[in-house]
Formats: sequence, C-alpha cells, structure tokens
Amino acid sequence: MVLLFIGPSGSGKDTQAELLVNSFEFKRVSTGDLMREISSGDHYIQEMIRKSMVEGFLSDNFVFGLLQIYLAHTHFDKIILSGVVRRDSQIELLDYTLFKINDRLDKVVYFDLSDEEATKRMTARTRCPKCGTNYNLLYNPPKQEMICDLDGTTLTRRPDDSEEGMKNRLEDFHKDNEEIIEEYEKRGILIKIDASKSIEEIHKEVLEKLELN
Repeated sequence: MVLLFIGPSGSGKDTQAELLVNSFEFKRVSTGDLMREISSGDHYIQEMIRKSMVEGFLSDNFVFGLLQIYLAHTHFDKIILSGVVRRDSQIELLDYTLFKINDRLDKVVYFDLSDEEATKRMTARTRCPKCGTNYNLLYNPPKQEMICDLDGTTLTRRPDDSEEGMKNRLEDFHKDNEEIIEEYEKRGILIKIDASKSIEEIHKEVLEKLELN
C-alpha cells in the first residue's frame, strides 16, 4: 500500500504518519529527509547539493530520481509519502516514479486545516536542540517553561515558525493545492480529514477511512 499525506504545516500529517509507522509497520518517506541525508557530509558534491537546496536550484527530476532509487532498493510493502507532492507538476513525476518500481498510489490523505489554526499551532512549536524532542506550548508544553523535560536543555524555535514565516509557507502551500486536490478527487483516491480535531480523533478517522482497524 502506498499512501500520500498532504496538508499545510501544522496539520499533524507527520504525527499521524508516525502513529501508522508504530502501529501498522508503515515506512514514512519524505523527499526533504532524503535530500538532507544525502547532503550531510564534507564531500564537495554534498556541499554543492546543500548550497543548491538553500538557493532552490535542485530540479524536481533530481529529487524524484533520488526517490526512485531509494524506493527501488528498499522494497517497503507499506509506504507513507509525506511532503512529496507540493506542486501540481509533481503529480506526474510521482506517478512515473512509482510506475518505474512497479507500484502505484493507493490513497491520498488530505489533512484540511485553516490558515489561522495552522499559524496558531506552528508559532507555538519548540524543539530541544540536544535530544530532538518536540514540544508545543499550547498542546504539549514542557513542565518548565522553554526547558526540555528530558535533559534540561533550553528549547529553540525554527526561524520559519514565526507568523511571517508561516504566512510565506502557507502561500506556497496554497499556490497549487487546489489543483492537486482536484486531480486526486478525479481519480477517486482522495480522503479528506478534518485536522482541527485532537490527535486521537484524527487518528481514529484516518484508520476508519483507510479501513485499517
């Protein structure tokens, strides 16, 4: 089974993906994670990739070629693709990538969330730079303000989790989102989830609509 999770920042798609990873042995695959992994090192090629990522020079063909190589050599039976289709031009690229490994997209899960709620959630997000634990000051705050519960390290915020940063990210998300949703609706594989609910409620709805329970 191959699933595609889409939704704005703050919609909880990665949290829901991890729940399926833990309970149903799915493998979560993100092109962003793959690019960060392949670019982490001191070789000059890796430095060039990092520079291109910052400057936005990496082509979709390069990214989806890497995704194809990764999927072809890992042979996962159950996959969640997260953050893979962000522009309508990437729909066909994903189709071709899956075709080349003799697979296809089974369902697209769209986590629908208002811009206001997405901004509210993301501007409250913090992270421990030492152990990587994520917190949310609204829904999952640390016991001591801005201090990690596990190792006492001062928590940090991503620069793009500011209101201005979220405005830019949401603008990018909405630019092609309508066309993406329409295409997958036409195919009859789109599942819409109300992402304004609690994690538990969303998880229950995901399981029901994917018929996993």
